[in-house]
Amino acid sequence: MPVPPALAKRPAADPVKISGFPPDDVQSTIGSCFGVFLRRVVPGHAAYGVARGACVPAVAALRGELYPRGDGTVDHFVVGGVGKRTALAPISRIDVMYLLPEKLAAAKAGDALRVVWAVLKSRFPGTLLEGDAVVVPQDDVQIRVMPAREHGQAFLIPGASAGAQAGGWIISSPVAEAATLRLSDSLYGGRPRLLLTALKAWRANVDASISSFALEQLAQEFYAGAPRPYELERALVEFWAWGRKRTPCAIKPPGGAQALEIGDGWHGKAKAAYWRVTLADHHLKTGKLIEAAVEWRQVLGPAFPVPGETPLRTLPLFKKKTA
Repeated sequence: MPVPPALAKRPAADPVKISGFPPDDVQSTIGSCFGVFLRRVVPGHAAYGVARGACVPAVAALRGELYPRGDGTVDHFVVGGVGKRTALAPISRIDVMYLLPEKLAAAKAGDALRVVWAVLKSRFPGTLLEGDAVVVPQDDVQIRVMPAREHGQAFLIPGASAGAQAGGWIISSPVAEAATLRLSDSLYGGRPRLLLTALKAWRANVDASISSFALEQLAQEFYAGAPRPYELERALVEFWAWGRKRTPCAIKPPGGAQALEIGDGWHGKAKAAYWRVTLADHHLKTGKLIEAAVEWRQVLGPAFPVPGETPLRTLPLFKKKTA
């Protein structure tokens, strides 16, 4: 799928700054291994462009049904990891907020979801209504479409019944979330995004019971609370120790009205990661770089390199479906 012209004109700016890490072919330290790891798991500009382009058919179907007059209204926003450019490669999920027309402005969240589902299921086989979104399978990626309504400077999107407003809506402000993440990144030299990228990889690898959005909020608070180490491997160790003390807790996201409840169901996986990388640190102190890299791979997944292995240069744009 070609990159849309509007996307191709956007200035190049990878969200995760990895230029300070050693080149790919140098894996003489654990830091250089992290450089290779980040270059593998950070999607490139083409991947983000293709991901946005993958949403076009679903958006066009909704626009044709809900805005038949074609008045040029901005009717959708790509949000989540792709929208904030914090996704992992290969991209497996694209979140889209679709703005409802005025005739549906008073609809309950459940009714709005069913309207979107009715439109999309007739055009895209396998479309499902799952919780707070309609999921459209598109090749090897899932497009999660959430109906939305404007609400001041923010939006209303479907939410869980607990803490939701009347009608099942919750307030979301993707613009405020993205701006806060950029500010945090600029204040702390790009470290919050580095940490968030590694934490997302860890979450996916071990299936930790914590959302990517919760990790994003915790990573920003982690750096805002006190000076933190620049080295990513040290920051991860400290985060897992700090996060287990910080949670369970409730954090109000930028621009949101409802607090995000973060539980402790992920503590066991965090504790296991902490002790495994503590062992990796011991290996490094005794000159065993390969053994240390193997421990980090167990934590962060197969994209983490082990010196001497056959290089894995690239990953596919999207995750392949599994049987």
